[in-house]
Amino acid sequence: MSFSWEHRNLRADSGNGFPIDPSANTLASFAGIIADALRADFGTSPAKVKHIARLTGSNPRTVQNWLYARNGPSGAGLVVLMRHSDAVTSAVLTLADRQELQRGAVLEKAKADLRIAITSLLDCIGSD
Repeated sequence: MSFSWEHRNLRADSGNGFPIDPSANTLASFAGIIADALRADFGTSPAKVKHIARLTGSNPRTVQNWLYARNGPSGAGLVVLMRHSDAVTSAVLTLADRQELQRGAVLEKAKADLRIAITSLLDCIGSD
């Protein structure tokens, strides 16, 4: 049995809601920040929409909506974007107020790059 249209309008609307942490209001800025990060990482070429669509398995129209900040990617799409884009990963960590994780990731990448550079330098010195 379904309710009639009149019964559906009788829901109580007290106006009370849960108090929200002011810093948790990321919904408004989420789409804009992700759009900026996508533009920073994937550039301004017209092919970026198709490239991002192929990476995420999303519709190109959906990707355009992400780039124009009309809406943001879903959870699965966001994870794929974070896998392929350092700017998106950084933006998500900033929105989550986890800058220490971001700094740690940058430090680990710098250490790995330094190890590679030292190894190649030692190989060059050893071959002389």
